[in-house]
Amino acid sequence: MNISIYAMTALAAGLVLSASCQQTGKTNETEAASADSVAHSSDTTLVASLQAKPLYELKDSISVLFTVQNPTDDTLRFTQYHTPFEGFISNFLTITDASGAEVSYIGAMTKRIMPPPADTYHTVAPGAQDSVRFSLVKGYRFEKPGIYTLQYNSGAISGISNGSPIKIELK
Repeated sequence: MNISIYAMTALAAGLVLSASCQQTGKTNETEAASADSVAHSSDTTLVASLQAKPLYELKDSISVLFTVQNPTDDTLRFTQYHTPFEGFISNFLTITDASGAEVSYIGAMTKRIMPPPADTYHTVAPGAQDSVRFSLVKGYRFEKPGIYTLQYNSGAISGISNGSPIKIELK
């Protein structure tokens, strides 16, 4: 089998990332549109969940809470690459309207060092969680009212299970 050095490097980076996971800090916030993803995870991985109000005006900021939960008995870590913990420098969500059309990502796309440096990792203690709040309109262009589905999509990079999608409505 003839495998290029690039393919082997990518495979090695993927293995390193899949052995990693996320950051500590508790949040007690609960909101109406929420995806509690712990039920969908294995017991050896961090789990992403999204929370947002169910209804916004089209011109609103659209605040979303991204939480990483550690449902295990072990301390786990993840890289902030491709998560809202690093801001909008990657397309870490899949957002679709009711017809399945994807919402345009308008944020930056950054190339990163692989494997991720040690300072990009966050640790999450057993049973703990860490959260960050962000505004969807800083990275995605919403052009019309409707119901939208949001799904974290970058677990293969960050080491966090993608969790369950949530829905929001824009009036």
